[in-house]
Amino acid sequence: MLRAISDMHPLLASGAAVNVDLDPTFLVHFVLFTSFVLLMKPLIFDPLIRVWEERERLTEGAIGQARAMDEEAIVLKQHYDERFEGVRREAGLDRDRLRGELNALEAKLTAAAREAAGLHLGEGRARALAEVQRIRQDLQRQRQHLAAEIATRVLGREVR
Repeated sequence: MLRAISDMHPLLASGAAVNVDLDPTFLVHFVLFTSFVLLMKPLIFDPLIRVWEERERLTEGAIGQARAMDEEAIVLKQHYDERFEGVRREAGLDRDRLRGELNALEAKLTAAAREAAGLHLGEGRARALAEVQRIRQDLQRQRQHLAAEIATRVLGREVR
């Protein structure tokens, strides 16, 4: 690789050391550069550095505000979660209480319906028994007459 570099530049190809001349043009260039830097420092460099520092200060301030807002958001979220959990617990207790009340009301209504159905069934049984009794009494009264009529038809002659 050194050989490839030496092929590109004739001074490097000679293998000699680089020789720097300190002639008056070097001093003129040095003085001009120094005066340029001294002249441009208050005009360009210092204001530019102040702008960069101000930008850095504002950026750090914004980052600090963002961190503070993040921390505040975390605290608010924790507070919200705690309140939400409290409301959820309260709703669960209300739901359980209402379920208990509904179960009690359901049991009460079921008992009332069973009682009403029992009364209705009892009345129906009593009516059915009364009807059966009436029919039996009717049949008892007509028994003699029916027996005579059946015997008459079977025997083919009148029986009394």
